[in-house]
Amino acid sequence: MFPQPQPGDYYDGFNERLLGAVPARASRVLEIGCARGRLGHELKRQDPDRWVAGVELDPDAARAARQRLDEVFVLDVQAATPPIEPGSLDCILFGDVLEHLVDPEAVLRRYRELLAPDGVVLASVPNVQHFSVVKGLLRGDFMYQPAGLLDATHLRFFTYMSFAKLMLDAGFLPRIEDRIRSGEAERFVEAAAPLLTHCRVHPRLALEPLDTFQYVVGGSKLPDVPGGFAAVPITFVACVNDDDQLGSNLLRSPCLDPGTPHELILMRGQTSAADGFNTALEKARHDLVVFVQQDIYLPRGWDSRFVEQLHAAERQFGPLGVAGVFGYTFGPEGKRDFGRVLDRQLLYDMPTPLPAGADGLDEIVLAVRRDTPLRFDPSLGFHLYGADLCLQTRRLGLPVAVLDAPCLHNSLFAYLPPAFHAARERLLAKWPDVRPLHSSMGRLETMQPQPVPTTWAEDLRARVRQLEGELASTREQLEDRSRHIANMEASVFWRLRNLVHQVLRRG
Repeated sequence: MFPQPQPGDYYDGFNERLLGAVPARASRVLEIGCARGRLGHELKRQDPDRWVAGVELDPDAARAARQRLDEVFVLDVQAATPPIEPGSLDCILFGDVLEHLVDPEAVLRRYRELLAPDGVVLASVPNVQHFSVVKGLLRGDFMYQPAGLLDATHLRFFTYMSFAKLMLDAGFLPRIEDRIRSGEAERFVEAAAPLLTHCRVHPRLALEPLDTFQYVVGGSKLPDVPGGFAAVPITFVACVNDDDQLGSNLLRSPCLDPGTPHELILMRGQTSAADGFNTALEKARHDLVVFVQQDIYLPRGWDSRFVEQLHAAERQFGPLGVAGVFGYTFGPEGKRDFGRVLDRQLLYDMPTPLPAGADGLDEIVLAVRRDTPLRFDPSLGFHLYGADLCLQTRRLGLPVAVLDAPCLHNSLFAYLPPAFHAARERLLAKWPDVRPLHSSMGRLETMQPQPVPTTWAEDLRARVRQLEGELASTREQLEDRSRHIANMEASVFWRLRNLVHQVLRRG
């Protein structure tokens, strides 16, 4: 059975998974809700030179914690911040704390100021998506408990997606560091497969979150939101075919709240992305037009980050043809992705200085100026229009850029549908002189359609085949790079370089 914390565990226990996620380099650590200081004591046992402080509301627990930690502050985190120098901490821990707060985002934002620029926050949070809670809901029996997922003292409930949005809004880039699994959800998912499919949730994607009892989430500190750019008006455009996805993601984006200067155009009943986007481009009121998918969440301050990065890119490259938040280049060494996007539970955080020039962009976010000569191609339907738009842009001699404006893509897709491969064939035929032809999904001329699975077991086999194909592609890229390195090392210039280095070392 999955672990069930007991009511007395708060003061005497500690979360070993949270302890294991603390970076070894963290020399100054603050634990929120330190209880009697057990976790902090373990941190100091790992490294006696570590400075570990705690915040605790209960005075008796704080008194015991002072015997173990360097300093303990008795205060309510919802109302106060300890007297610690801003920017001086390497790590702040919230172990099973945030779900007990009225406004956890406000607390995270306030305590974020205490972190160094490369500091991290670590939080353990219960997962309300666990199958035991879903089972209770289906039985109509949602009952608070003395401890566990439905602890009677919980004020907030999180799935990983909702918690990730909270972290982004608070100024952190979230990443799953660890999770506690129950190991009991497989039979539930198998039985619930028709219901999950009805909800457009693929069983393979549902298994892990339904089996997860608790997440340990790390958050790296994003740069402060630049001032002065939020008032720059943007026209946002989305094609809509799922109002639930729209209502939980794009429409909940803080930069689209009432009172913002932005315009939102929603296109419904379109036969292709091009029909909606090209029409909206003619209607747009503002100079900057951002085409975005309905399942994208744009966190607090995203509009300011994006506009600031757009101006930085235009200073670097000149007037842009198209910009986005995730893209790729391709060359002799193969395809290289870069950008910062949270795609459901996977964080893509490529170590590339941004903004950066690109060959192509993922279509989750695409931005152009209203007077652009570019247009979307109706023959591609709802797939690969980003790759096509970038090819048009490069043919016109205009730059393509990836900007540093992280967002969340809450996609429900588990495999590529037949419509994708139909668009792939059309794109290959449209650009016969461009080889290899890449998109964010990979090299298009080598991709092959896979039969759409009809059962969960078939889908797992299809996933295995997909992973085998990805492995073969990776081997091919490694072989290409090995040949490239061998050719480079065999060149006259490389031998001359080594000879010069040897001479300089002897000198």
